[in-house]
Formats: sequence, structure tokens, C-alpha cells
Amino acid sequence: MDNEKQKQHVSFEEIYEQNKRRIYYQIHKMNISDPYHDFFQEGLCALWNAYETYNPDKGTMATYFNYTIRNRLIDKIRKDSRMKEKEQIIIAENKKRL
Repeated sequence: MDNEKQKQHVSFEEIYEQNKRRIYYQIHKMNISDPYHDFFQEGLCALWNAYETYNPDKGTMATYFNYTIRNRLIDKIRKDSRMKEKEQIIIAENKKRL
């Protein structure tokens, strides 16, 4: 059965319900504080992307989900870190002007 036929039998809602704990697990494992659920949303987008691009010939779906979610969370940490650094530079420059 090809990937498209397999997806027709399982909706993303079902995939979400079966795998949302993976997102929480990765957030917890990486010791991420997520009071505004930004990281959960990023993990959810990663889950969707993994669901859409999954190729059964490459390995199990669970492994692919975990890998994709974890890497997307790491990317978000890096992005947030860069943004914070840029903000601090701007603040420091503004203080010098005053």
C-alpha cells in the first residue's frame, strides 16, 4: 500500500490523538519550559510535516515522528536564542545613544 492510500485510512486527528504525547515527551526530555505552548505548537507542526512526508521504506513512523519533532524543537531553541541576542544588541545600542 503506498503512502497516499495509507493516509486515506488514518486522519490527522487520529494521528494527533495517538502521538501528541510524543510532543510533550520531547519537550520534557529537552527540559523546555513551555508556558505559552509555543514549543508544543512547533512540535505539532513538525508532527504534521512528518505525517505528510513519511515514507514507510525509510523506517517506522514513530521513529520518524520523534526525530522530526525533536529536530524542530532544537531549531526553535536556536531561533529564539538568535532573536534574544539580536534584541540584546539593539537594547545595548539604544542605551549608548541615550
